[in-house]
Amino acid sequence: MKWKALFGAIGLASLIYILKGYGFERLAQELLGLGWWSVPLALTFLPVAACYALAWQLVTPGWKISRFPEALRLTVISVAWNNLSPFVKMLGEPVRLVMLDRVLPGKRAAQSVVLYNIVHSVGTLLSFFIGAAILLLVYPISATLNTGLIVLLLLAPLLAASLLLLPYLAGRMPFRPSKKSRVYKLSFWMRWSFSKIRVSARRHPARIALAIFLETLARFVEGVTFYVAFLALGHFVPLFACALLDVGRSLIDNAFFFIPYQVGSREGGVLLVASDALKIGTDSVVSSAVLYRLVEILWMGIGYALWMMEGNRRRSSR
Repeated sequence: MKWKALFGAIGLASLIYILKGYGFERLAQELLGLGWWSVPLALTFLPVAACYALAWQLVTPGWKISRFPEALRLTVISVAWNNLSPFVKMLGEPVRLVMLDRVLPGKRAAQSVVLYNIVHSVGTLLSFFIGAAILLLVYPISATLNTGLIVLLLLAPLLAASLLLLPYLAGRMPFRPSKKSRVYKLSFWMRWSFSKIRVSARRHPARIALAIFLETLARFVEGVTFYVAFLALGHFVPLFACALLDVGRSLIDNAFFFIPYQVGSREGGVLLVASDALKIGTDSVVSSAVLYRLVEILWMGIGYALWMMEGNRRRSSR
């Protein structure tokens, strides 16, 4: 608890420092001057949620594509719960499982959530790999950042390979942990999870491949929020650069998962990627990062409201 409070204080202090340097008055003027731009800005999350929902359906064979609106609603709810998690975004997973019981039997619902988590992780790693490769090939970046991206290019496939090998290594440990120990439970869960993804990949290779593609695409599509935010603030930044900016934002969010809600670390990271990697300067970057967070908070509220409606629907059906 002390470490959480410490990291939270560091993050908050960083955010205040960034906002003070940008100018509180300037930030307030830009946010209050949005006008009708607030509508398209708020809607930029829908394409991302659509990618998530369709990928989820693809790894769940019993869930017909015709029920896409239902998948989209449940996705918005689970993402909202994930964003409510102050550290590792895991609150959405049990919520997914609870909501799927109206769609699938218990075991198949659990399998769906596990498969989707693996596909989501693979898609995220792929987006980091692709984003790092593009930055190295297209943008004139500093030597320090160049080294960091090369390390990332090496680590992303190694991490993916380790995820695939870890379940087998865990089953071949020289010592036998107790069946009640966390090590045993974790190794058992990982072997079970990856056996399901292998079976599913053999039975539905096209569906799994398309789901991974959609999850990777979602990282870049989310850059539309930055694109519209910059337009609303009176600055044109190419959509391609905004897509890479969001991939960088996602990488930084994952790297600083120990800071509650990535307060300060996200804004500082977006500034770093915008100025040192993409060379788009810092004009309106802080405001765009704040707008991104406001869109996130808005959909957290929408998702929570849908969750309450879902709960009322369940109680009324009993």
